Parts: sequence; C-alpha cells; structure tokens
Amino acid sequence: MQQITIFTEYFYPHHGATSQLMTDLAKGLFHLGYTVNTFTGTKSKQTTPESLNQININRAFSPIKSSTSIFSKISSSLFFLLGAFTYIILHQPAKTPLLIVSNPPYAGILGICFKLFKGGEYYFLLQDIFPESAVISGIMQPSSILFKLFNKLIYLTCKYSKDTIVLTSSMRELLETKYPDIRTKVKIIENWAIENIPTCKKQDNQFAEKYNLTEIFTVLYSGNLGRLHDIETIIEAAKILKDTPIKFVFIGDGVKTKIVKQAIQIHHLKNILLLPYQPRELLPLSLTACDLSLVSLISGAESIVAPSKLYGMLAAGRGIIAISSPNSYIDQLLTNSGCGINTPPNNPQHLADLISELASDIQKVKLMGEKARQLYESRYTFQRALDEYKQILFEEDIYQEITISNEN
Repeated sequence: MQQITIFTEYFYPHHGATSQLMTDLAKGLFHLGYTVNTFTGTKSKQTTPESLNQININRAFSPIKSSTSIFSKISSSLFFLLGAFTYIILHQPAKTPLLIVSNPPYAGILGICFKLFKGGEYYFLLQDIFPESAVISGIMQPSSILFKLFNKLIYLTCKYSKDTIVLTSSMRELLETKYPDIRTKVKIIENWAIENIPTCKKQDNQFAEKYNLTEIFTVLYSGNLGRLHDIETIIEAAKILKDTPIKFVFIGDGVKTKIVKQAIQIHHLKNILLLPYQPRELLPLSLTACDLSLVSLISGAESIVAPSKLYGMLAAGRGIIAISSPNSYIDQLLTNSGCGINTPPNNPQHLADLISELASDIQKVKLMGEKARQLYESRYTFQRALDEYKQILFEEDIYQEITISNEN
C-alpha cells in the first residue's frame, strides 16, 4: 500500500487548526515516500506553495462564502460532500484507502459509500465525539430524531472503518462506552504542535513589542473561539482584573468572537487586545508574546474534544492555565507534568485570582514554561505523530518491510 487519499473539508490555505494539521500530515506522508491525494472543500489561492506541488489537491466547488454561521457551515459541508462523493465514484481507485476527517462530522458517510460501491477500505479520524458535541453546544437536542440519526451514522462509520482514530484517551473511553463492539478498531493518535517554536523571552519578541506587551503581564488565548470553548469565563475574569497591570490577548476567530468584541465595547475594557488569526509563519512570535497561555472548554466537553491549541502552547514554552472540569484529561496532563494549572469552568473569580497570583510569582511562571517545553519535546512533536499515522495507515507496508528485512 503506497497511496492514500485524505478527505478533509479544511486544508491549505485555510487558517484553522484542522487545515494546518492535515496539511502537515499530507506533506509528512509524502516526504516518507507515499503518494498523497487530498480532496477538500477549502478554496485555493492563486498560487500553491512549492512544498505542496507534488501533493494532488482536489477542491470541491462551493458558492458559499466562509462564515461562522450554522447555515454557512452546513451549506459548505453539503457542497463538500457532494463533490467528494462524485470524486470517489469517478476517480478514486478501489485499492487506494481513504483517510476521512470528521469535518464535517458526518463525512464518514463517504467511507461507507466507498466500501459499499467499490469495496475499498477507509480510516476515520474523529476530531470530536459527535453528535454529543452538538448537544453541549446547544445546537441539537439528545431526544431529537437528528441526534439518533447522526448517532447511528457515526456508529456505522466506525464499524465499517478499518480503524477509527481519536485524539485522547478520554475520547476513546467515551466512544467505546457508546459502541462496545468497535473497541478493537479505536486507536489514539494525539495531535502535535504545528511549529517547532524556538523559545525566547517575551522582552525580545518583535510581536510583543509591536503590541506593547513586553512590559505588562500578558495572558494569551490563541485559536478558535468556538461554541465548546469557555470564553465567557475568561471575559468575566478580565472584567475583574481591568484595573490591574494584566493584559488579555485573544488571537483567532469563531462564533464567540462577538462576545469578546461586545465586552470590549460595552465595558470599555482596555486590558483586552483582540487580533485576527496570524499567518502561520508568525506563530513562533505570536505564541511566545505572552507570560501565560489559556486553554478553555465548557463543562462536559473534556471527553468530547481535544483543543489543538494546547500543543502549540507547550512548544512555545509557556505555562498554561486550563479551564476545564476537574480531573479532565487536560487537568491530569498539566498537573502530572507541572506545566500548568486547571481551574473549573464558570468560575471567573477563581481564574482571576489564579492569574493575579501567578503574575506576582514570575519564577513559578518561568518554571511552568520550562516544563511545558519539556513535555512538548518528549510527547508532542510532529515526528512522533507521523510515525504513529504511518504505523496505522500503512501497517501492511511496514509488515512487508520487516519481513523482507528478516529474510535478508
């Protein structure tokens, strides 16, 4: 098996985490010698970087303008699925397996169709546990017909996949509890930091200088401001700390961006800086232009999703405050490594107190950052993840290589 086709709605040049991760994976597999095809719903720019020229990128047609609205997302996903289905029927060789990314979450239907119509094999990369993610986001009711329909679709997708890949042990436990008969097919591959970020002091950081962050204690939230992220608690903590020398920086976009904008305008919060997604080449600077980083999940999301922003923060060598339920996988990860502290959702006073305490203990903050970097180097590099994907996606090739080596 020397080829694979990746189906992902988000790919280069989209700025989101899924796009960057899947672009990395495609490039990494290509450099290992595999032929990589991709089918995506992301529209292209006029030119393609040289490093992607040897990856065959196919793009679905869609007249829908990118937006954070539910209608826009659903409409775009339907055009993606229609284009992907057509590609599978007309162009996808039966012997070339698929890696299907759960963006949209019901993209698994492509794998089922591929198996039924062409007898092909597919792997399913489950980015979050759906439809539970829609329930806690308030988009869907657990008693609805839609919930039952999507629940059945995810089950069938996992059942007929060669393997289903999830991002954390807690996601695997939840999936196995829901569908006990697919237990042997569920594999864990944790995400990675998309940049090997050179560690540097904030005072030497050009990005920090540009936005006047070098002399003020800075707390950074970088990435998607989505429905599953507890942005509200961070904003309330910023209100509590508005008269202190502490700056909150948000870099990214999402449906909850409007919450940040409204708070700045209504409460005249000069201690909040809101910036759009930065170009990938600036990530080493933007992620190190702070003293502490923030990760947040609403209550109940800790077993459903894995925030990819966590890994970039580890690579940046910055201590982390996580907002998540007690004993969540993030809580355990930070506590066991000593690189961060967890605080419960919906408790802005506790978060504000914690930030104030750390702002007056620079040595502790520095030590947390050093341990964060150590954790990244030992566990969250891209090479580690690439090796694990290779082992799962091309296990037959690896077995053949071992067999030939032993015979020689």
